[in-house]
Amino acid sequence: MNSWKVILATMVIFGAGVITGALVVQFSSSQSLLQHQRAGHSGETGSPGGMRLEFLRRMQRELNLTAEQRERVDKILKQSQERTRKVMEPVGPQLHQELQRAKAEFREVLTSDQQTHFDELLKQQQRFREHRWPNRSEPAFTNAISTNSI
Repeated sequence: MNSWKVILATMVIFGAGVITGALVVQFSSSQSLLQHQRAGHSGETGSPGGMRLEFLRRMQRELNLTAEQRERVDKILKQSQERTRKVMEPVGPQLHQELQRAKAEFREVLTSDQQTHFDELLKQQQRFREHRWPNRSEPAFTNAISTNSI
């Protein structure tokens, strides 16, 4: 029973990180891509640090942050990224393994045609991630269900 509490806590922490990350990305990426294109840049920011800076720039514009507020918010975001990395580090391999197992079990439910289509959907998702974050040297935890083990 204790192991279920650990698994549940891990999933809650992971889910909170995914939701927070999605909100930050959604909030900052729609206009940052447009601005990059207008400025003549070909790619998007490729690292969590770059995404943090883009988010900060947008918050400074949208909320008219003072220099002091911007520094404090940047420090908060850096500290949060570090705490999140430390939380996920010990459970990352187990989470990756569990997601791989779930993907395999999911595929077993599908017909041969559905498996082929599912594999293609995963490849499309992987290409999107590679296009969006081309400089990422290590897979994000959300990349655990990827085409690498199809």
